[in-house]
Amino acid sequence: MLRKRVLSFITLLLVVSALGSCHRPPKNSVKKVAIATLMTHPALDAVIQNMKTELAARGYKEGETIEYSVKNANGDPNLAVTIVRELERENPDVLVAITTPVAQVAVKEANSPIVFSAVTDPVGSGVVSSLQKPPANITGVSDAWPYKAQLTLARQIIPSARHLAVVFNPGESTSQYGMAQIREIAPTLGFDLVEIPVSSAQEIFGALRLKIRNVDAVYLSSDNTVIEGVPAALSVCLANKKALFVGDSGTVEKGGLAAASVGYPGVGRSTGVLVDRMLHGERSIPVVVAEGDEIFLNLDTAKRIGLTIPPSVRQRATQVFGEQ
Repeated sequence: MLRKRVLSFITLLLVVSALGSCHRPPKNSVKKVAIATLMTHPALDAVIQNMKTELAARGYKEGETIEYSVKNANGDPNLAVTIVRELERENPDVLVAITTPVAQVAVKEANSPIVFSAVTDPVGSGVVSSLQKPPANITGVSDAWPYKAQLTLARQIIPSARHLAVVFNPGESTSQYGMAQIREIAPTLGFDLVEIPVSSAQEIFGALRLKIRNVDAVYLSSDNTVIEGVPAALSVCLANKKALFVGDSGTVEKGGLAAASVGYPGVGRSTGVLVDRMLHGERSIPVVVAEGDEIFLNLDTAKRIGLTIPPSVRQRATQVFGEQ
């Protein structure tokens, strides 16, 4: 009986030790995490920052138990191959690929374990064949936008709006996925879509300016071309006193009117959890789909374009920028 109790106690200690080790860095070596991102943008920067914060909370100390190497394609998808190959030559323990174009390159070019992030449609874009059963050395976080929540927010803020412009790049898989959702949802909320397709960020200013007088509001797609062209869209909308609905808090802070967002800090933290699991040797980890529809508002922008945001919307806001 004593022997059984001793064995049971030892077994319990081993289980507790194993569970505790999940939140401690692996021993023996400094872990190398390579990060490839498409561009500098508030949402994508939040992913990187909060991924590092999550890893720090799990015991990783930068420069002591973990090293980061970050490369940025500066908005040029053609450079994604170059930066992924450069990072792969560093033999990282995990390669983090941020945005769909970078993730698409990473799964073709890299042999390192991959954690992707901010990929809207991982299956449709070919990054993985299944969310539940991805390849053993690939996992990540999908940031599929809450399209219905976003369009509903636009309707609640501007009840009289009918013509809604949507700027998107039809060549990106992210936009193909998003536009399928938008085209289905918008009519149910009383919107007539005015589609503004572009193939580069440089086209956005001119293409939007041609249509801006005939629409009631503007909605930006989640694709990377449009994200890169946010300053141009903001310029046109503010000059013409039109509401600009976007998908992240950073763009609202810079002048967008409103967003219903999955919350990119949360996307970053989820990415950090997956990186930690990969560093501990786990494989065949299901893809995480970000949840939530946090609401962000910019009252300065509302005042500038002559719009009053209903109190019912303001009460639900996660964060409000501008005058209170």
